[in-house]
Amino acid sequence: MDISNASLLDEATSCAEAVMMSYNVHKGKRTKYFVSENSFPQNIDVIRTRCHALAVELVVGDPAKFDWSKSNEFCGMLV
Repeated sequence: MDISNASLLDEATSCAEAVMMSYNVHKGKRTKYFVSENSFPQNIDVIRTRCHALAVELVVGDPAKFDWSKSNEFCGMLV
């Protein structure tokens, strides 16, 4: 094989990296992150761990019931 491409990131770790990137985009000013309750449990667990390390409040719920009037409190959303 001349060229090989591989990643050390699994799906859950990639989700957690997305949380960190969206948190950093807002320079730490938005301290909540929303995750769909339909996400895989292992993804939610890894995201929860990353949010704890960043002091970000993780909100897990139904995206159809998300309160868009409070969206400016959230640094991101995973649905």
